[in-house]
Amino acid sequence: MGKAAKDPTDQFHYIKNRIQMLNQVVSSMDADQVDMDDFNRVLEMIQQLNMKMERFKKDWEANQ
Repeated sequence: MGKAAKDPTDQFHYIKNRIQMLNQVVSSMDADQVDMDDFNRVLEMIQQLNMKMERFKKDWEANQ
């Protein structure tokens, strides 16, 4: 999946790319045809993004 993002700039680029990917997924969905699987897929992506952001936040706090 690539090298680990260690410095704040790389970490922010990683988060930015994940948000763009999430936006693409959500934008491609038809609101009239979304089912529970679609909802759960988006929810899982958001939860994974949140976990990554919390990990990066700890890195940033440790380096201040």
